[in-house]
Amino acid sequence: MKLELEWNNGHPQAALLDNGNGMDRLTLAEALRFGGTGPNSTRTASDLGRFGLGLKTASLSQCRQLTIISRTASKTSALVLDVDEIAKRGWFATVSAALPQHPLATKLLQLEHGTLVLWDRMDSLGGLSGLEKKTFYLRLEDIRAHLGMVFHRFINGDATRLEIILNGRPIKAWDPFQTGHPSTRELHSERVRHAGSALTIRPYVLPHRDRYANEADYEAAGGPGGWGARQGFYVYRGKRLLVAGSWLGLGGVRTWTRDEASRLARIEVDLPTDLDRDWRIDVRKSQARPPGALRARLTAIGGRCRQEAREVFAFRGQGSRARGVPHTAPTVWLALKGPRGLQYRINRDHPVIAACRDSAGDARPLNAVLSIIERSVPIERIWLDVSETEATASPPMDADEIAQLGNQLLELGKVLPASMTPDQRADMLLVNLPGDLTKLRAELVRKMGQAT
Repeated sequence: MKLELEWNNGHPQAALLDNGNGMDRLTLAEALRFGGTGPNSTRTASDLGRFGLGLKTASLSQCRQLTIISRTASKTSALVLDVDEIAKRGWFATVSAALPQHPLATKLLQLEHGTLVLWDRMDSLGGLSGLEKKTFYLRLEDIRAHLGMVFHRFINGDATRLEIILNGRPIKAWDPFQTGHPSTRELHSERVRHAGSALTIRPYVLPHRDRYANEADYEAAGGPGGWGARQGFYVYRGKRLLVAGSWLGLGGVRTWTRDEASRLARIEVDLPTDLDRDWRIDVRKSQARPPGALRARLTAIGGRCRQEAREVFAFRGQGSRARGVPHTAPTVWLALKGPRGLQYRINRDHPVIAACRDSAGDARPLNAVLSIIERSVPIERIWLDVSETEATASPPMDADEIAQLGNQLLELGKVLPASMTPDQRADMLLVNLPGDLTKLRAELVRKMGQAT
């Protein structure tokens, strides 16, 4: 599919060419009839239509003249919907006297089959008309990102493969679930039956900011609108994305809202086309609302995903797949609920801390220092700083800092049990530290192996 959007001195024109089966004159006339076969018609699993309104309403909401040229069996048909003519003479489609002079029209005539859609006299309500040239082409980047999100399963081949080329540049698919990232966690998926059909629900917990190689990769993973806007349920119909991150009014007594703690939670919901009515798919196919019978089940799944996401966020990206360390690996800090509320305490049973205490002989000074640290953590200041900077990642360490940290960890490694291998010691020392420390780990293993 080729899409051309041209500024045209502030009077933009849009053209879309595909190499599909095309339409003859009668089929093209039916395609321009409002309502089509209607929403109650039986549709195949891959059919993206429903109401028979999409082509017409989508086009005439953006432009005042819609021209469709289609070829099948090497024969060309063309029809025009012109809003100004309709206002004068009533609703009808006219036959184009001559094909428009457009490069994609020339390209269509070289194909045996395909269809070209042209938008002329684009309306200001569409958001592209009347813009300065620079602003217009910046807006196209938003369109590019949106198409890469909505049709990502078609572009990456999970559905019928589709290539979308906008102004000569292929659109890249944006995967909301970052399935190619080694630190993404796919939780247990569920197959839910409803009204004689089945839908699949797959929860994911995405990596913490510290697990991305750089800031650009992290921002790209956030998607159009950013991390805050893209959390929640992703509802697909026929593998086309309808809802790109929403908590769907779920949450029980207190409806869930988008918040920092749940920004890593994303849940895929695959709907078959025969559940349109139950999920109240609207005409624009941009909204979906779960039926009452499924709300409790979806709330339970969403609640578990939100909790898992909160744990990753709270522990600075200590995902279970980060270094092959079990998800239950001991942490340095414990969050304990007591009569005076939530308190943060240093884990005295952490193997490294326990080994230091045992090697010290007299453990009282160490315990006193740990108690002072616990009671002086500036929780309010940390919360304020994190909320103002949207959980900024730990600043990367320079070479001197990495070398200093490595020497400190080597000293700590000496007090760990002799029965532990260099690999086990390195994992225990690094599991609570944020960031990509792969190179440091390899160096620790090498030096600890030489010392044994």
